[in-house]
Amino acid sequence: MSPAPSFTRAALTAAGIASLGTLPMQLLSNQSVLIRADLHFGDAAQGLLISASSATAALASVAITRFGERRGRRALTLLAATGTAVCALGAGAVADSYWVLLAFICVGGIGNAGLTTAANFSLSETVPPGRQGLGFGIKQSAPPAAALIAGLAVPAVGLWLGWRWSYAILGVLALVLILVATRIPRPSASSIAKVTAAHGDPDAAPRLALLLTAVAMCTANGAAMSLVAFLPQWAHASGLRTSAAGFLVAAGSALAIAGRLFVGFGADRRVGRNLPVVTGQMALGAIGFAVLALGTGPSVVVGGLLAFAIGWSWPGLLIFAVVRLGRDRPNSAAAVVQAGAFAGGGFGPLFFGLVASAWGYPVAWWVMAVGMSVGAMLLFVARRLFVSDLALRPMPQDAHPASMPAPTPT
Repeated sequence: MSPAPSFTRAALTAAGIASLGTLPMQLLSNQSVLIRADLHFGDAAQGLLISASSATAALASVAITRFGERRGRRALTLLAATGTAVCALGAGAVADSYWVLLAFICVGGIGNAGLTTAANFSLSETVPPGRQGLGFGIKQSAPPAAALIAGLAVPAVGLWLGWRWSYAILGVLALVLILVATRIPRPSASSIAKVTAAHGDPDAAPRLALLLTAVAMCTANGAAMSLVAFLPQWAHASGLRTSAAGFLVAAGSALAIAGRLFVGFGADRRVGRNLPVVTGQMALGAIGFAVLALGTGPSVVVGGLLAFAIGWSWPGLLIFAVVRLGRDRPNSAAAVVQAGAFAGGGFGPLFFGLVASAWGYPVAWWVMAVGMSVGAMLLFVARRLFVSDLALRPMPQDAHPASMPAPTPT
């Protein structure tokens, strides 16, 4: 048996896998001017592409996690990387119309769901329990990191060689991951039998609490994704120069990454009580969105940085908390919540755009503030249900494969 990888290597590998899954959609957003000029489609069609990718990922998330539980991390990574490779190479070489591109982007949504799940599997299997909070923080830094990579791809590749070449490069990277994944050990027959026998085991996370957490993830992530999509335009309309608006988004993304690492580091140094931290972050993020609605230059800077730094730094901590509460099915529990994230990522920006078109940006930012607040309230209720369930069904020390300490009130 090969030695366990170092924490740094394991965490960065998980982040890299997750980043690879998000890149098809990030490249689409960042190169939209080039792609739209080539394939001749407008704003609504672009919104459909992004929403379709996220919706496909949300629908595939739970099913592909069950596949991974039954077949192992190796098969899951191979399947997901193949989906990303088909998406990237198809978009780069075959997509000669909007509808063909849409089909490949939906395949990329399946790859995104699979690689996100494979990263979760990798963390739970290779990172020591006492460092998994930081590990999930690093892994959940993948979306802002992928946004940064995709942004750099525009001048480095898109404007120089054309947008199709950036997808071709991504396809090659996905093929490399396929080759690397063939070296992941196959699961033993005994471990497969154990997972199969545990399927449907009553010792799982309480269903209502998990569902409320997924809905909270949906509403809060929808607001966060709207921030990423529309802050540049709002900053420019509020008096900031285009360069300053770009710097604001870059600074906000950097703060979001730092925030995810900070809260993950803190989670490894306390026992439980992670969901109250996430609830507080969502509440402060809602304040940031409300400040954004004021529409002055200083308020956009302050509100945008607050919404990014705190209002978008909780996903890793929330996934980590859910994994700890997943009992015998930690990855399935995480998949349900991750599906909520994908659904919010698809629905949020679309809803923001509709509200902004009808009533203006300030109203749309207030709606997103309400969405983030609703997420905080739902999570508050979900935590009470989790705590009540833990009182009725105390979790043993070796409750699930991640071998983490049994949660105290979460």
